[in-house]
Amino acid sequence: MLGERLTNLLSLLAQDEFKSLEELASKMNLSSKTLRKLLKELDEKLRSNGAQILSKRGVGYMLEVTEPNTFQAMFLSAEQRQKPPTDAAQRVQFIIEQFLKSSDYIKIEEICDAVFVSRKTLAADMKKAEEFFEEFHLSMERKPHYGMRLRGEEFQMRQCITRYQQMKNEKTPGSRLAITPDERQIAELLLEMLEDEEYRISDVGLNSLVLHIAVSIKRVREGQYVSIPEEEVEDLIQEEDYRLAENCARRISRSMDIQFPKEELRYLAIHFAGKESGRNLVINSDIQRAVKEMLQEIYEVFQFDVRDDLELIMALGRHLVPLVIRMKYGMRLTNPLLQEVKKRYSLAYAMAVQSCGVLERKFGSILDDNEVSYIALALALSLERNRKQIEKKRVLLVCASGVGTARLMAYRMQESFRDYIDEITICDHRGIGKQDFSQVDYIFTTVPIQEHVSIPICEIKGFLEEDDFPGIRRFLSGAQEGPVLGYYPKSLFFINIPGETKEEVLHEIIGRIEDVRELPKGFEEAVQKREALARTCMGNGVAMPHPCKVMTEETFVSVSILERPVKWDENQDVQVVFLVSVSKKKKKKIQNFYSATARLLLDRESMERLIREKSYETLAILLEQAERSK
Repeated sequence: MLGERLTNLLSLLAQDEFKSLEELASKMNLSSKTLRKLLKELDEKLRSNGAQILSKRGVGYMLEVTEPNTFQAMFLSAEQRQKPPTDAAQRVQFIIEQFLKSSDYIKIEEICDAVFVSRKTLAADMKKAEEFFEEFHLSMERKPHYGMRLRGEEFQMRQCITRYQQMKNEKTPGSRLAITPDERQIAELLLEMLEDEEYRISDVGLNSLVLHIAVSIKRVREGQYVSIPEEEVEDLIQEEDYRLAENCARRISRSMDIQFPKEELRYLAIHFAGKESGRNLVINSDIQRAVKEMLQEIYEVFQFDVRDDLELIMALGRHLVPLVIRMKYGMRLTNPLLQEVKKRYSLAYAMAVQSCGVLERKFGSILDDNEVSYIALALALSLERNRKQIEKKRVLLVCASGVGTARLMAYRMQESFRDYIDEITICDHRGIGKQDFSQVDYIFTTVPIQEHVSIPICEIKGFLEEDDFPGIRRFLSGAQEGPVLGYYPKSLFFINIPGETKEEVLHEIIGRIEDVRELPKGFEEAVQKREALARTCMGNGVAMPHPCKVMTEETFVSVSILERPVKWDENQDVQVVFLVSVSKKKKKKIQNFYSATARLLLDRESMERLIREKSYETLAILLEQAERSK
């Protein structure tokens, strides 16, 4: 233990700014001589606990933390003292938590003392904390001599508290249904009630419901209530949701020594309505139109036609019923598989990002990555069904290395391309003339074939390597558009693009493209119009803008690396722009292009490398890796 005087002295020292002896002595009301002794004593104690005091003649003293974990351990024995944050991310989290916990004014000096940094350093952390609050339409009220406090509607305040708690829980290993005693009790009540009601709900939905109710109980105990007019929700909430809310409120009031007020029932009912469950859902005409427009958007941008996939249409419709409620009220549903979805189903995720622009326009709310990933899962399932419907081919394998080698190659091809190959016939070069080519779709050969045949021939190596697989897969699927890099001409690779806004950046990029190739009239207007209609930011500091309609004869991508990051959609920073223009030739298959491009854009390490190295050669390597990784 440091004792009161040493603890007070430590709280005055900062990690990023020297404090003069006179300033410290004045704040502690001590003489300079006494303060020097305390500084020496404190430094001796800190040096064995992962920190030290730096001194600079004529400037003052500053705290330096060399081993954060050891330094933090000094404070663990005092329960009333929170671990001091040791980096910017922890300081932002600390600031958010302080303002969410307190309804009183907080002075900036109090926060500086608690996290051991200067006002200058804290200003950047405060800005990030305020950006988080702004997502929920909350703002800081500043009052001279009193400090700051968080202000906003109670509904939004609860959404913010819940989201912050979810973010903390996401950093905890494992999946927890309940963490606090109140949450455990709520979870038990809910599980019992939902079992009695035969009401099915996902684990993610149940976790979310428990947390929202726990926050509601805490706020009600503090005298903070949510009142929602009946006319606002009459078209969104079903009778069953009200009945569940009343049942839940009764059980909570009876078991947790709290009177759950009637004015809170609609708030509870909204949360039941916003969860996906096994109940009957009415897919109204607005949602049907939204689904239709989403699938049309996917067709126009990606040239994938899933507009008649009834299973997908129904799946999206069912998902949109509670999603629209969550969008209206700013409710968030986390997806523990988010990163896995981005990695394994990158094309479906890219499609979901584009199609969700329809929902954002219609319902006036921006969807976060978690919600987008649920749409991506439905699309991934549809793409998988379409892949299974590929007509399998009959293959003739021509091999000059003997029957044993030929059979081994045939076995490996059958295993590696079982979704594409129905049967494989083997022959050597001399047996080609004896084959009935009406019973064969493709020839794969390890030797040149001089005879004229009427079916496609693919030359392969004597032993199939992993490098051969993407080309063979394209050949068998009929998508013989060549390597993906062919869509990325070197002449359209630009670096150091200037601009303060995305509009300026796009104007500059399109101008540079026009210096290289002719663009149709109205191309820039079509790109800017698309930006106004839907977001094109893919995350990872990347945006994929494109015209709002098909305009060019050939498909091409212009890749541009900006001088500095620019605010794009939802204030997300973008430093790499993949401007895509799709060919007018509708029948041309470019699925491989979109698959590889999506995998590249969603790979954070690849994008960071491209920004760092700023070369077309790096882009070529990354594209080849993305194409191979299918």
